[in-house]
Amino acid sequence: MRLQTKERFIGFLLVLPAFLVLIFLYVYPLIRAIWTSFLKDNHLTWANYGKVFEIYSRDVLYSVVMTTGVVLVVLVLSILLASYLRFKEWRFLDLMYRLPLFIPFLIVGHAMRIFLAPHGTLNNLLTRILRVEELPGFSRSWIGLLWTFVWVMTPYAALIVLGAFRALDSSYIEAARNLGASKAKVVFTVIMPMCKPSIMVAAILTFVRTISSLTIPVMIGPNTPNMITVDMMFRINFFNDWGVANALGVVSYLIVVVLAVYYLRFMATERGGIKG
Repeated sequence: MRLQTKERFIGFLLVLPAFLVLIFLYVYPLIRAIWTSFLKDNHLTWANYGKVFEIYSRDVLYSVVMTTGVVLVVLVLSILLASYLRFKEWRFLDLMYRLPLFIPFLIVGHAMRIFLAPHGTLNNLLTRILRVEELPGFSRSWIGLLWTFVWVMTPYAALIVLGAFRALDSSYIEAARNLGASKAKVVFTVIMPMCKPSIMVAAILTFVRTISSLTIPVMIGPNTPNMITVDMMFRINFFNDWGVANALGVVSYLIVVVLAVYYLRFMATERGGIKG
């Protein structure tokens, strides 16, 4: 009995530093942000949330739609890339698709702003190929923002999906191939259903990283509508309005929580199906 108590105490001491970091860097700021979102002139009120939905409801919808679009495109590209590398070894592609992993968002935003500008690298190349005088730039549009997010988020999702595809027992794939299934049919009927939890993880991480990004929307996105993070920065920098800024943060957090709850229910269903 004493030995078990001693082991539990040692285990508690081992996890204590990580627990304290979690408390002070996540739980405390979260509670303080939620509390501040209900304060206006030192009084509890819903006014901050009223202002959010009065002024920024379009931006909230835009953020959700943009993020969902990024997730869908990233998942398609990740599955295609992972499917190709699962069946064929190409060392160059396996290394090159990971390149954005090592580039900070600030550098990505600056590079894409130059690349997608009206007289930037992309348009200079297209005008020569298409033999036209001028093309519109995408550096301050939703197209440019979507392009940039997809470029920077795909490697993260592809790593997760490819890892799951490669970890799958090859006997399932060989059995399907022996029955005459094409590679495409194997991917859609065997690999993807069996790797569904990993694909879901890739989707959620992409969603969270996209909706919480600030640097890229500031440098690439349109002036209006804006992502939620840009609105938060605007409220703090120009109005010193922490109440509305925190209310926007709580709204974005609730959006992510809805997705997390769906994922947990999905995983519970998957585990129940496996046990059954």
